[in-house]
Amino acid sequence: MIVSEGFDKGQAGIIGTGFFFAYGAGQFVNGFLGDRISVKKMVFSGLFFSGLCNLLMAAGNGIGFMTAVWCVNGLVQSMIWSPMLRLVSEHCQDENRQKVCAALNSSVPAGTMAAYGITAVMLMYAGWRHVFLMAGGYLLAVSFVWLCGMRQVEKEPIRPAEKRFRKQRTKGRKEPDTVKLFVCLLVVLFMQGALKDSVTVWVSVYIRETYGVSAVLAIAGTIIIPLCNLSGVFFASKAGSGRMDEVKASGVFFAVCTAALTVLWGISGTGMPVSFGMLALSTTAMMAVNTLLIVALPSWYGAVGRTSSVSGLLNSAVYAGGALSTYGIGWLAEKAGWKSTILVWACMAAASVILCGMAAGRWRACRQKLQETKEELKVDGNV
Repeated sequence: MIVSEGFDKGQAGIIGTGFFFAYGAGQFVNGFLGDRISVKKMVFSGLFFSGLCNLLMAAGNGIGFMTAVWCVNGLVQSMIWSPMLRLVSEHCQDENRQKVCAALNSSVPAGTMAAYGITAVMLMYAGWRHVFLMAGGYLLAVSFVWLCGMRQVEKEPIRPAEKRFRKQRTKGRKEPDTVKLFVCLLVVLFMQGALKDSVTVWVSVYIRETYGVSAVLAIAGTIIIPLCNLSGVFFASKAGSGRMDEVKASGVFFAVCTAALTVLWGISGTGMPVSFGMLALSTTAMMAVNTLLIVALPSWYGAVGRTSSVSGLLNSAVYAGGALSTYGIGWLAEKAGWKSTILVWACMAAASVILCGMAAGRWRACRQKLQETKEELKVDGNV
């Protein structure tokens, strides 16, 4: 958006990198706090202060000021996601939780699609500052809607198993040993974040520079990508509920992403519709991975009262990858061109297929232990 208003790709990349670093660091901390502090207060604070940050961006000038404000925005937005997963874990029955998690994650591409469309229209008629003004006002309004909605949610009882584990947290219940598993998952999710966010951030610039279309048309055209991403949530929910577990299914989606990016590398610059299709397919696959590893996998840890903590830890790796790639891809595209950039994307996806294969067996064993813990809690409390 701001690339079309006089900032070069490196400067725009710095602002995006600052946001992703701050969000990733905030996820690490706020995921831990999300298992211990009121969900209502954390999410409200994140929405409210993010709204203020958007209003400041609308009034801001200079790369330094805008980067600082967007970093603060990343920190406060990180207070939202992981606590919301805890809320789902506490109030949804096992048979409904996966559907609720998928519906929750579908809000990401739906919101992105709306943002692309509204941004394109407002750039055409008003300018980029009005985009931030509108976003800021919307977030402030939603923060108070959240408070009203939570008054009803708080009347619903917490699931007995969840409440009981929180009371027993210090009684020495042994949790699964997941160190080696999480090392693999963190590397995989670093790659996933680098792919998903760098493609999403730079797709409109790639289309504009490769095919010579206007900034408004490029942004409007990219609405197809988050629209397709909604199907990624659907495919992930089907894959995760079938024979494949979350990690093995993620490996399959990384393979799809590798194939799409390889085709894009081969035809880049010769066919805009096919390029759009391959970019959409790659980000759809990454949205499926996101649903499986950031939403579905952490929900298993509700059995040990760690849903928010696990989600925050894993999500921090996603946004660390997004932070480094956002600036790195801008720099690489500037120096080496988009053809080389697409090749790097394809190699990252291929490496992730291998990493998922390495982690799949460990996750199956860990998931079995978590299931056994859940059954023990049910027996202990006659749930």
